[in-house]
Amino acid sequence: MAAGTDDLARSRMNRRGGLLPLTPAEGMALFDAAVRTGQSLLVPAKLDLRGVRAEAAAGAGVPHLLRGLVRAARQQAHTGPTGDDRGQLAGRLAALPAEGQAVLLLDLVRAQAADVLGHGSGHPIDPDQGLFEIGFDSLTAIELRNRLRGLTGHRLAPNLVFAHPTPALIAAHLHELLCGAQPAAPVPVSV
Repeated sequence: MAAGTDDLARSRMNRRGGLLPLTPAEGMALFDAAVRTGQSLLVPAKLDLRGVRAEAAAGAGVPHLLRGLVRAARQQAHTGPTGDDRGQLAGRLAALPAEGQAVLLLDLVRAQAADVLGHGSGHPIDPDQGLFEIGFDSLTAIELRNRLRGLTGHRLAPNLVFAHPTPALIAAHLHELLCGAQPAAPVPVSV
């Protein structure tokens, strides 16, 4: 199933789930063993428990399916945006004019999109290019939505990336959501 994926996509899948790639021979051997057991609910997989444990010790989250096998680290280091991070974003937005808010949100979306794709936040992402054209899929779309939800503190629709398929459109949506309609310039009134 993953024969057509590139190395970056495979590393992203492995990084998220604690799974190591299987060779076709290993996959077939595990499939045969699963069929012989007669049980209907088996998941043949090669787990990277050592890597997940190391990440958990460093404060990263443990994938949901592996929580029974790997203990999460004590929550001394935060694993994502906190209320303080959200407050900082809100404060930064409040201190800027509408144009500055739009630029800040676009930079935020572009940096998060680059991180989700495994490029790092400094990688240039074209604000008007479709995210699905540069490597997004349904899983990375949800990951981006979750990151933005954590940074903004607002509930975002699961179809965020599908409804707003470019960084510029997502940033505009966030701007409207976080900053509301911008007040028009004051109109002089004669008395």
